[in-house]
Amino acid sequence: MNRKQNSLSKQVIHTPAAVLPVGPFPQGVRAGDFLFISGTVPYDSSTSQAVEGGIEVQTAHVMSSIRQILKAAGGSMDDLVKVTVHMKDVGEWDRMNQVYKTFFDHYLPARMTMHAPPPLGFLVDIDAVAYLPGKGHA
Repeated sequence: MNRKQNSLSKQVIHTPAAVLPVGPFPQGVRAGDFLFISGTVPYDSSTSQAVEGGIEVQTAHVMSSIRQILKAAGGSMDDLVKVTVHMKDVGEWDRMNQVYKTFFDHYLPARMTMHAPPPLGFLVDIDAVAYLPGKGHA
Protein backbone atom coordinates (compact mmCIF):
# COMPACT_ATOMS: atom_id res chain seq x y z
CA MET A 1 0.00 0.00 0.00
CA ASN A 2 1.39 3.39 -0.99
CA ARG A 3 1.25 6.15 1.56
CA LYS A 4 0.40 9.61 0.31
CA GLN A 5 3.03 12.19 1.00
CA ASN A 6 1.95 14.67 3.65
CA SER A 7 1.14 17.85 1.71
CA LEU A 8 0.39 19.92 4.80
CA SER A 9 3.16 22.46 5.17
CA LYS A 10 4.53 22.97 8.68
CA GLN A 11 6.60 25.83 10.00
CA VAL A 12 8.10 26.38 13.44
CA ILE A 13 7.30 29.85 14.76
CA HIS A 14 9.89 31.56 16.95
CA THR A 15 10.18 35.13 18.11
CA PRO A 16 12.52 36.62 20.72
CA ALA A 17 9.66 39.04 21.55
CA ALA A 18 7.80 36.23 23.37
CA VAL A 19 8.59 33.94 26.28
CA LEU A 20 11.17 31.35 25.32
CA PRO A 21 10.01 27.77 25.91
CA VAL A 22 11.04 26.20 29.23
CA GLY A 23 11.09 22.74 27.65
CA PRO A 24 11.93 20.91 24.43
CA PHE A 25 9.19 22.42 22.25
CA PRO A 26 8.72 25.46 19.99
CA GLN A 27 6.67 28.55 20.77
CA GLY A 28 4.33 27.55 17.99
CA VAL A 29 3.87 25.43 14.91
CA ARG A 30 1.98 26.56 11.86
CA ALA A 31 0.34 23.70 9.98
CA GLY A 32 -1.43 24.92 6.87
CA ASP A 33 -3.87 27.64 7.97
CA PHE A 34 -3.67 26.73 11.66
CA LEU A 35 -1.21 27.94 14.27
CA PHE A 36 -0.78 25.82 17.39
CA ILE A 37 0.75 27.85 20.23
CA SER A 38 2.53 25.80 22.89
CA GLY A 39 1.77 26.23 26.56
CA THR A 40 3.09 29.65 27.48
CA VAL A 41 4.06 30.49 31.05
CA PRO A 42 4.97 33.77 32.78
CA TYR A 43 8.69 33.22 32.48
CA ASP A 44 11.24 36.00 32.20
CA SER A 45 13.77 34.65 29.72
CA SER A 46 16.33 37.29 30.72
CA THR A 47 16.39 36.23 34.40
CA SER A 48 15.33 32.57 34.00
CA GLN A 49 12.75 33.16 36.73
CA ALA A 50 8.97 33.37 37.03
CA VAL A 51 7.58 36.85 36.45
CA GLU A 52 7.07 38.54 39.80
CA GLY A 53 3.48 39.38 40.71
CA GLY A 54 0.08 37.80 41.11
CA ILE A 55 -2.30 36.21 38.64
CA GLU A 56 -3.03 39.53 36.91
CA VAL A 57 0.63 40.24 36.15
CA GLN A 58 1.33 36.66 35.10
CA THR A 59 -1.77 36.49 32.85
CA ALA A 60 -0.83 39.76 31.14
CA HIS A 61 2.71 38.49 30.55
CA VAL A 62 1.48 35.24 29.00
CA MET A 63 -1.16 36.93 26.83
CA SER A 64 1.40 39.48 25.60
CA SER A 65 3.68 36.60 24.59
CA ILE A 66 0.84 34.87 22.76
CA ARG A 67 0.16 38.12 20.90
CA GLN A 68 3.81 38.27 19.82
CA ILE A 69 3.79 34.64 18.63
CA LEU A 70 0.66 35.36 16.59
CA LYS A 71 2.30 38.47 15.13
CA ALA A 72 5.39 36.44 14.15
CA ALA A 73 3.07 34.08 12.23
CA GLY A 74 1.26 36.95 10.48
CA GLY A 75 -1.80 36.92 12.72
CA SER A 76 -3.46 38.77 15.58
CA MET A 77 -5.49 38.01 18.69
CA ASP A 78 -8.64 38.11 16.53
CA ASP A 79 -7.39 34.94 14.81
CA LEU A 80 -7.53 32.83 17.96
CA VAL A 81 -10.23 30.17 17.82
CA LYS A 82 -9.44 28.06 20.92
CA VAL A 83 -7.60 28.78 24.15
CA THR A 84 -6.87 26.50 27.10
CA VAL A 85 -6.00 28.07 30.44
CA HIS A 86 -4.37 25.98 33.16
CA MET A 87 -4.51 27.64 36.57
CA LYS A 88 -2.84 26.85 39.85
CA ASP A 89 -5.81 28.28 41.75
CA VAL A 90 -9.18 28.52 39.97
CA GLY A 91 -10.29 30.70 42.89
CA GLU A 92 -8.44 33.46 41.01
CA TRP A 93 -10.75 32.95 37.99
CA ASP A 94 -12.32 36.43 38.15
CA ARG A 95 -8.97 38.19 38.52
CA MET A 96 -7.48 36.24 35.61
CA ASN A 97 -10.54 36.97 33.44
CA GLN A 98 -10.35 40.71 34.09
CA VAL A 99 -6.92 40.77 32.45
CA TYR A 100 -7.58 38.06 29.82
CA LYS A 101 -10.54 39.84 28.23
CA THR A 102 -8.57 43.07 27.71
CA PHE A 103 -6.52 41.34 25.01
CA PHE A 104 -9.50 41.00 22.66
CA ASP A 105 -11.17 43.74 20.63
CA HIS A 106 -13.95 41.97 18.74
CA TYR A 107 -14.77 38.58 20.16
CA LEU A 108 -13.49 35.98 22.56
CA PRO A 109 -12.30 32.60 21.27
CA ALA A 110 -13.67 29.31 22.57
CA ARG A 111 -11.95 28.52 25.84
CA MET A 112 -11.46 25.87 28.45
CA THR A 113 -10.14 26.75 31.89
CA MET A 114 -9.09 24.13 34.38
CA HIS A 115 -7.38 23.55 37.65
CA ALA A 116 -4.19 21.96 36.41
CA PRO A 117 -1.23 23.44 38.25
CA PRO A 118 1.31 24.74 35.73
CA PRO A 119 4.90 23.54 35.98
CA LEU A 120 7.62 25.12 38.07
CA GLY A 121 5.26 27.02 40.39
CA PHE A 122 3.75 29.34 37.76
CA LEU A 123 0.20 30.54 38.42
CA VAL A 124 -1.03 30.21 34.83
CA ASP A 125 -0.12 28.35 31.62
CA ILE A 126 -2.01 29.10 28.40
CA ASP A 127 -1.97 27.37 25.02
CA ALA A 128 -3.97 28.36 21.96
CA VAL A 129 -4.99 27.57 18.40
CA ALA A 130 -5.39 30.24 15.73
CA TYR A 131 -6.88 30.05 12.24
CA LEU A 132 -4.87 32.10 9.74
CA PRO A 133 -6.37 31.51 6.27
CA GLY A 134 -4.77 33.58 3.55
CA LYS A 135 -2.32 35.23 5.94
CA GLY A 136 1.31 35.12 4.88
CA HIS A 137 3.76 32.88 6.60
CA ALA A 138 6.31 34.61 8.77
